[in-house]
Amino acid sequence: MKHLSASDRGLLIIVAVGLLLSVAQGESARKIKLPAPGKSLSIDGMLHGMEDHEEFVFQGTSGTKVKIELSGAGPLRGEIRFPSGKHEGSPGGNVLDQVLVESGRYRLKVSESSMGESWEGAFNIKISVAQ
Repeated sequence: MKHLSASDRGLLIIVAVGLLLSVAQGESARKIKLPAPGKSLSIDGMLHGMEDHEEFVFQGTSGTKVKIELSGAGPLRGEIRFPSGKHEGSPGGNVLDQVLVESGRYRLKVSESSMGESWEGAFNIKISVAQ
């Protein structure tokens, strides 16, 4: 059996830690399932200051029309990361209202808008899928 050199062991440790961190980050996002066409779902969450955020992941299919609306007691920002890595963001209101052009895992990040004062409170996400 071949023994690893000190530099190989160090590289192996770095790769292992990186994998563990990426798995841990993926697990911190709440998994949601898109509603059936013609239906909607509502998700409540809470933010605790300017540095706080919540993340949600869902599987999207190309050709599905999805609308995501964000509301809360203070200024919010919603950001969508597409399966390809492209991302779009907007302050509150309609975060996404379009036909998905990519199939795969989408990530929604909800945070306080840096355009307003820091606040703490509840928010609501409404997700609907067109027929």
